Amino acid sequence: MSSEVVATTTAAPPASFEAALTAERAAEQTLMRSITKSIVIGVPIGIAFFIVLLTIALAGQTQWYVIVGVGAIMGVLGAVLFGMLGGVTLVAHELEDVDRGTPTH
Repeated sequence: MSSEVVATTTAAPPASFEAALTAERAAEQTLMRSITKSIVIGVPIGIAFFIVLLTIALAGQTQWYVIVGVGAIMGVLGAVLFGMLGGVTLVAHELEDVDRGTPTH
């Protein structure tokens, strides 16, 4: 007994591929906008948070410019990390809709 594998091609029409590609690109652009907005909003909040936190922790033990510098660096790093996480989380449903073939826009 031999088993044969027959290759079948189910090529989608070019129009449906182009529509899927367009939907995927639109979802990716929405994702990038969401990540960018989250980072831009998070940077001043993160910097302020870490400066206040370091001021409380190190008040009177170090110079003000050290607190501001370290707070700014930590705030930017925190904003980038949580901005990316938040941006992806906010738009994940649109990526899933594109994968299912039911774009929301």
